[in-house]
Amino acid sequence: MYNPSMTTQELLIEEIRRQPEPVQREVLHFLRFLVRERDEQSWADVLPGREVEDEVLSILDGQGPQTR
Repeated sequence: MYNPSMTTQELLIEEIRRQPEPVQREVLHFLRFLVRERDEQSWADVLPGREVEDEVLSILDGQGPQTR
């Protein structure tokens, strides 16, 4: 039920409240995933990429840089 006077938070809560427990649990997991993704994206310009991490780990493991 859409009510234009309701906030997004209120709409979400009402919709989730009507769902069975398994759906509520999935929504909770997905929400946590979205929050983690957003947090990681905010650090993306500061943190090294996966290739850099892999190369550093290879060096630390004594294997030298990996060629691809």
